[in-house]
Amino acid sequence: MVKTYLKDDVVVLIFHDHGSRYVGKVYNDQWMLERGFLDVKTFKDLVSGRGTQRLINLKKTDTVAEAIELMKKYDIENIPVMDNETSVGAISAGGLFNKILNNPDIKTQSVESVMENPYPEVAFETPVERLSSFITKENGAVLSKDESGSIHIVTKYDIIQSLTK
Repeated sequence: MVKTYLKDDVVVLIFHDHGSRYVGKVYNDQWMLERGFLDVKTFKDLVSGRGTQRLINLKKTDTVAEAIELMKKYDIENIPVMDNETSVGAISAGGLFNKILNNPDIKTQSVESVMENPYPEVAFETPVERLSSFITKENGAVLSKDESGSIHIVTKYDIIQSLTK
């Protein structure tokens, strides 16, 4: 369809600029999040559906056999090792796999003798996309404290599950 304009008609054209003045604002996800323009899942969102489920953890004096039993019972692969309220190490199925293959008698040893580095701790409002930078081949989970001081864990599986919903 061709429109014919009369002499007194007004035509308005809007030209957008290239957006370089907005790099620090509109093109900045952190700025957008702080002002509520983006709906992003956070660590808090991932654990909020768990209700009052407590963190499964180990003490340094627990045995490897006890760690394996907890993994079986709760169908989990990552368990933080705690000293009071402080994370001091971790036990993972992947980390135990090679150690048990090399030394089957390891099951009677304390968790402290075979534990891995502690899981990183992040802010409770950390976006899911940022959590993925803390989870690596050697590190399968991250921890965070909620407003009441309770510690929660998010694993690779939790992140995969949240991104596929």
